[in-house]
Amino acid sequence: MRRSLVLVFAAAALVAGCSGTKSGTASSEPSYTTGAGSPSASSGSSGSAPKVPSPLKTSSIESDACSALSAAKRSELGLGEGEQRTTSVGPGCSIFAADDRLNQIEISPVLANKNGLSDVYDTKANDEYFEPTEVAGYPAVYAAALDGRKSGKCGLFVGVTDQLAVNILVQYDNGPGASDPCPVALKVGEAMIQTLKEG
Repeated sequence: MRRSLVLVFAAAALVAGCSGTKSGTASSEPSYTTGAGSPSASSGSSGSAPKVPSPLKTSSIESDACSALSAAKRSELGLGEGEQRTTSVGPGCSIFAADDRLNQIEISPVLANKNGLSDVYDTKANDEYFEPTEVAGYPAVYAAALDGRKSGKCGLFVGVTDQLAVNILVQYDNGPGASDPCPVALKVGEAMIQTLKEG
C-alpha cells in the first residue's frame, strides 16, 4: 500500500509541471491525471525559467530513465539497481537505497512537457511549494503538488535542456533523509548531471 501511495505522489509531482489547470484540493491520494497532449503541455510557454547554460545530451534517459545515474554514482549514493517503469509523462525509474527499500528515489524525464523547466514555472500555482535553485550550475526548482517534506518526500525538477526537465522525487522513510529529504534530491541531481556529461 505504501509503495502505491509513493507512485501516486510521484504522479502528482509530475503533473505539477504538466497541467495548466489546478485539479482541486490536495489529499493524501491525489488523482492521477496528466497534461500530456494538452495545449499547455506543448505550446504557449512564457520561457519563464532560467535558460540551460550548456544543454546536455538526453537521448539515453529519454528511452531509459535508469541510465540517469551510472553504476558508480549509484554506489556513491548508497543506491541499488534501478527498476524501469512507464508513466503517462514519460519513462521513469525507481531506485531504492541498497540497504533499505523503504528509502526510494523516482527519476522521471518529463517528456510530456515540451518547454522544459519553463512549463514547471508556468504551472507553479498548482504547487504547494516552489523554490528555485541550481544543481551543479543547471537551473532547477524544488516543487510538488503536495508538500511532504516533513515526512521524507521532496520533489526537484532539473532543467537539462530548455525543452526537457527531469523530476527527481525522494521518498525516504528512514535515516536523515526522512526528516530532511531535499538534500538527497540535490545529490541525486548532481550525480545525474555528472552522468549525462560523461555520456
